[in-house]
Amino acid sequence: MFITSRSLYITNSWRLTPSRLSSLLHNVTHTTTIRFNSNSQSRWVQRSKNDVYTREAKLKNWRSRAAFKLMEIDDKFKLFNKDIKQNVLDLGFAPGSWSQVARKRTNSKSIIMGVDILPCKPIDGVHALQANILSKTTHNMIRLFFNEKFNLNEEDKLNEKLGYLDKPYMNGKSDDLEKIYPVNIIISDMYVPYPKDFENSNNSSNLTNMPYYRLMNTSGVAIRDHLRSVDLCDAALITAIDLLRPNGSFVCKLYTGREEHLFKKRLHKVFKKVYKFKPDSSRSMSKEVYYVGLEKKISIDKIDVFAT
Repeated sequence: MFITSRSLYITNSWRLTPSRLSSLLHNVTHTTTIRFNSNSQSRWVQRSKNDVYTREAKLKNWRSRAAFKLMEIDDKFKLFNKDIKQNVLDLGFAPGSWSQVARKRTNSKSIIMGVDILPCKPIDGVHALQANILSKTTHNMIRLFFNEKFNLNEEDKLNEKLGYLDKPYMNGKSDDLEKIYPVNIIISDMYVPYPKDFENSNNSSNLTNMPYYRLMNTSGVAIRDHLRSVDLCDAALITAIDLLRPNGSFVCKLYTGREEHLFKKRLHKVFKKVYKFKPDSSRSMSKEVYYVGLEKKISIDKIDVFAT
């Protein structure tokens, strides 16, 4: 399934209804093109040419060298399990290498969905949704997809099933929890940009949190990159609170800095086990690290989590 054939870009602040969603399916919202510093770009190109992981990724048909980072994380923390069906949500999906790894390391019946504000064609066996993960509507769409498992471009079926979002939950049964929290693993390598005017638009009332502008492949200014990174990590954490099943697993990239300890405290309120890990495939000069949360707690107060 290739959702972005109609470029679902979900930012609407009004309530989601079948008729409104049908109109969404016909609309394309283009992201803003951002110019990068030419000197920085030249250094990046030269560094990539000399990088063993970049060369290895090309040889093994990984979409980017980031695949090796997730493989190292999985080798250490055993996220994926070929013996059971797992629902995997990949945030900041483009260019798709993390979903490649997830597809390769999970059961053939596992469902993998990549979400990104940028269009990206998924590999076979991976589903993709072009949408803003900061949007509450996007969270509802993800929940709907994992529970109903149909092609989101099939409008008639979507209209028929959308009433699912309005049904009451929590009858005390385990299958109710599975419907509310349909995801077993959330992996986030988010860093790509979203439109600069988005935060000031009418869509901002439908955001899960108020972010700094998304990382523009990192600016080179450590403090600015760090603060933007923390906001993206918070967005991923909110997604985990809303969609991740109890005992589920979470991976998130963070650029280190002064607010790192606060984010770590928030993680401890959501997960029983929290680890900080820097893969060997991360460049030594990079400030990126990965936080891994294991065994999501059952009862989580979102207000309490973000009171830190």
